[in-house]
Amino acid sequence: MKRSPQFCFLLVVFLACSAPPAEPKEDVAITPFKPEIFIINDDQPALDIAAIRVMEQLKICSRTDTIPGDTSLAYAPCDARYFRVFKYLPGKEYSEGFIIEMVPGLYGVPVHQLMVVKANLGGGYLIANQYLGMLMEMRTTESGTNDLLIGYRDLDVGLVAIRHEWQGEKYEPVDVEEINDHFVKPEMKDSINKIFLEAFNAGN
Repeated sequence: MKRSPQFCFLLVVFLACSAPPAEPKEDVAITPFKPEIFIINDDQPALDIAAIRVMEQLKICSRTDTIPGDTSLAYAPCDARYFRVFKYLPGKEYSEGFIIEMVPGLYGVPVHQLMVVKANLGGGYLIANQYLGMLMEMRTTESGTNDLLIGYRDLDVGLVAIRHEWQGEKYEPVDVEEINDHFVKPEMKDSINKIFLEAFNAGN
């Protein structure tokens, strides 16, 4: 039996209309990244042995106190009385890099010192940053390198807390968040950042 073109057209339309509807695509919910904040307290835990090895290699401290009681002339002992260490790379070992904080007065410097140590491709270590300030907070980021909130003593203003971000090879100061434990108001951000960040001289 020969079918007419009209019949074939109706058959195609019927089959197309009777096909099950396509499943609607489900919207995939994207969970925004929520940083974890670590407040730095006054604890002085024993230093990790891996960190001590790196600090000795960089000649920051020694396992022996060569001149007892005079840490401005000799290498200070690798001891929690003088140093604290913090991981700025969550989930990584100290051998990947860490932060060293020194007590005021060490090596003739009257304030806290911070050093950011990182591993280099040659298998050694180098100091990426050195600041005359104290670590107040660390915050996890999507990049995998913690942001740092560092406090600096200003003779005229008081304690200025500045957030630092990792930018390629080292940290850079990016935002003044607090002055004397008070958050900087949004309407004052631009002017405060201009004053402190453009003239930043507490490290590199």
